[in-house]
Amino acid sequence: MIGAGDFLKVCLAEGFSFYTGTPCSYLKPIINYVIENREFNFIDSTNEGNAVAMAAGAVMAGKRSVVMFQNSGFGNAVNPLTSLNNTFRVPLLLIITLRGEPGGPQDEPQHELMGQITITLLESMKIGWTWFPDTADQVIPALKKACDFMVNEQLPFAFVMKKGSVEPYPLNAPKATKRGLSLVHSNSEHTCYDRQQRPTRHQALKVIQSLSEDKTAVVATTGYTGRELCAIEDRRNQLYMVGSMGCALSLGTGVALNKPKVNVMVIDGDGALLMRTGAMATTGAYAPDNLIHILLDNEAHESTGGQKTVSGQISFPLIAQGFGYPHVFSTDSLEEFKRYINQAIKKKGPSLIHLKTRQGVPEHLSRPSQTPVQVKEQFMLYLKEH
Repeated sequence: MIGAGDFLKVCLAEGFSFYTGTPCSYLKPIINYVIENREFNFIDSTNEGNAVAMAAGAVMAGKRSVVMFQNSGFGNAVNPLTSLNNTFRVPLLLIITLRGEPGGPQDEPQHELMGQITITLLESMKIGWTWFPDTADQVIPALKKACDFMVNEQLPFAFVMKKGSVEPYPLNAPKATKRGLSLVHSNSEHTCYDRQQRPTRHQALKVIQSLSEDKTAVVATTGYTGRELCAIEDRRNQLYMVGSMGCALSLGTGVALNKPKVNVMVIDGDGALLMRTGAMATTGAYAPDNLIHILLDNEAHESTGGQKTVSGQISFPLIAQGFGYPHVFSTDSLEEFKRYINQAIKKKGPSLIHLKTRQGVPEHLSRPSQTPVQVKEQFMLYLKEH
């Protein structure tokens, strides 16, 4: 058994200062330590997959990052680990607790199967792993093994933690999130056009590009959104998500929190946002001043054949207000959309700009000519320079 500081001080010396994840009783000393000590930045996530995506954004912004969760939530992280971190080659450090360890201490029945397959899952997903160190002399070689793997493979590495690996560490003075619920400006959902008169996604993306200056990093959700944005003009300040549906906001939040001088625009879709709506809670709570969340809502999964989403029956502006976004705008007018972006750029705090669009895809739409890794590398270089 080691002290939380024995492990975390070595991590800090290696540059691991950004931490996120979800709680587990095994992880309590580690989480409590990073919450209490200001050298670390801990962001509470609504689920394990969102934590992985947010940490990936932090890594792209130049911060070595750690994601912590118990193996019962491993399933929530499989999608971004395989279709974001693997596809774009984004290394990060995982600490995964081994609940339901075969032959280990008695645990709840829901952990039994995951306890049996955790290691197999890691190996199948090409994630390096070793046991979490339980003596102080193991920490440096274990972390060296992890760092060497992440540098050489550009993939995540996991410490698998057994029960009782870390001494208790009580939480005495938790840090508060940045701001409480405070609506500086709100605009209820506003539409005035019939569906077929609404602007297209392509028209909206042209407006976004015309207003995204050199100090604006743009993260585009998967599907047609990223492809169309790239086809209009490929820029190094643009990241085109592929796969990892619903993770754009978490990734953009990770970038925004770690690059406060860079404006960050996240271009989302209704289907993607519905898949991981809880990410809005984290964005609203930690409230990066430099983030604009743009939602292009055509009420359909267009890239898979136009199947309807349920967005026609819900109000994203009300959801954003409930999650603490201080600035919320909604329209189906391209002119108002342009005006709202200009307003949001001048405001502090995350803004949601909700634009109702109609379906439609440009003919002969191309795909990005660069690989996802090349797109990531030019995006990271852009962020490093800003």
